[in-house]
Amino acid sequence: MRVLVTGATGFVGAVLVPRLVERFGAPAVDAFALPGDPLPSTWRETGIRVFRGDIADRAAVAAAVRGHDQVVHLAGLISYWKGDEDRLKAVNEDGARAVAEACCAGGVGRLVHISSVGAVGFHRDGRPADESTPFNWPPDILYMASKRRGQDIVEQAVRERGLRAVILNPASIMGPGDHEPATPHNKLYRMICRRTQIGSFAGGLAIVDVRDLAAIILKAVEGRGTDGASYLVVGANLTYAEVVRRIARACGRRAYPIRIPGPVFTAAGHVLEGTARLTGRRPLVTAAYGRLSGWTAFYDNAKSRRDFGHDYIDPDMTIADGWAHFRDTLLG
Repeated sequence: MRVLVTGATGFVGAVLVPRLVERFGAPAVDAFALPGDPLPSTWRETGIRVFRGDIADRAAVAAAVRGHDQVVHLAGLISYWKGDEDRLKAVNEDGARAVAEACCAGGVGRLVHISSVGAVGFHRDGRPADESTPFNWPPDILYMASKRRGQDIVEQAVRERGLRAVILNPASIMGPGDHEPATPHNKLYRMICRRTQIGSFAGGLAIVDVRDLAAIILKAVEGRGTDGASYLVVGANLTYAEVVRRIARACGRRAYPIRIPGPVFTAAGHVLEGTARLTGRRPLVTAAYGRLSGWTAFYDNAKSRRDFGHDYIDPDMTIADGWAHFRDTLLG
């Protein structure tokens, strides 16, 4: 068994790769990363082989995929800024195409494609959606649109070219191990800890512990899950207010009960995006993210629980362990 992991240097990869090494041994696990991406020191110790290249570069991807029995496609870009439209297409769509084509050409035994709950539709009344819910996100929410198109590319390869693939649709990923200070949950940890948080969004979201996602990916590599099927990987559905309260409790701080309406964030996003066009700097808030903040997008995890035989980590543990990691590594 030889496994290639794209996007291996990110949050999920940092948790997944050691599990793959423990299960299959370091010589069986290879990584695909961008040129210049820093590598964990443990990789040098274990001798993990690293292929370098852009995920949208078909030749580089094909060279990396060749000779592998399984491919885990983690590489992706999350952004709600219109200024990233070209990058979203290149990473989430062209990258998915490059990986799917390389897997078909290379005779890969299985592709584990990591999509997103954003590639699945949602119910505005708060009812949990399942894998069959039609995609209904507005087309100007570019991240969701790009993930949907990337998943469509993989599903087309399954239907038309016989690609063996299982698709995982994880919720917003939380938990320990995220070394990027600008992710939304790490920003929340910092604001609540430093008492600069003044309220919460009005909507709600689904979350999943990074350790749950890594465990289910490993089970998919081992053969669990149905080829051609997609699975919502969701640990809990929470309102934004509940997320804030739980983070505050973990941090030993007080949560402010103010709920800020989505239109307020949307208006702020329009202003900040206009400023970004003048300054060339990324906006702190985007109009698209402002709209999302007022919506409730919950998802049903029954299918993944059943087919992978998986029990999800309690969200309080996810948040507490994520806070402990942030406190010990990023809180300067």
